[in-house]
Parts: sequence; C-alpha cells; structure tokens
Amino acid sequence: MTEANYQETLRTIQTEQDLVKSELRSIEEQQEAIFYLNQEEQRLYSEIIATSPPEERTFFQDRELDSLEQGRKAQHILAEQEAALMKTKKQLLEAEEETYQKHRNALREKEKEKE
Repeated sequence: MTEANYQETLRTIQTEQDLVKSELRSIEEQQEAIFYLNQEEQRLYSEIIATSPPEERTFFQDRELDSLEQGRKAQHILAEQEAALMKTKKQLLEAEEETYQKHRNALREKEKEKE
C-alpha cells in the first residue's frame, strides 16, 4: 500500500465516519423533537378531552390514539435508521483498522527490503 493510497483511503473512511456521526446526531435530535412534540400533543389532547362535551370526546380520543400511533411509527423508523448507521459506523471502524494494519505491514515489508 503506497503512502498516497493509504492517506487517500484513510481520508475517505474518516469523511464517511464524519457523515455517519452527523446523521446519528440528526436522528437523535429528531427523536428528541418527536418525544417532546408527543408529550405536548398528549397534554393538549388531555385538556381538550377533559373540556369537551361527552359527544365529542370519542372523536378526540380517537385522534389522540392515531397521533400516538404515528409517533410510535416515526420513532420506530428513526430507530431502524439509527441501527443501520451504527452498523455502518462499526464497518467503517473495522475498515479503518484494516487500513492501518495494511499500512503497518507495508512499512514492515519496506524495512525488510532495506535490510
């Protein structure tokens, strides 16, 4: 492995790692936002249901359940994306370690050739 090839490979891996970190951060922020929005929505639905006439309560209770289900689906999708990114992150770390190892082996071979 040439030095230029080694540096380019490392740069590529590290750029991809940075992108994965950024995406993971974004997913975490989205998960937090959904969590807080769900809490606020639950609070509002509880307030509306408590102050609604009995004939309208069922309507709002159904909407509340629909909203909860949509929130769960969104959280599930984000969790799947997070899991995929964590897998990619692990693969990139392994690729980085493999690149370091190949470079060390190439340097050892050069040293042996000099002897």
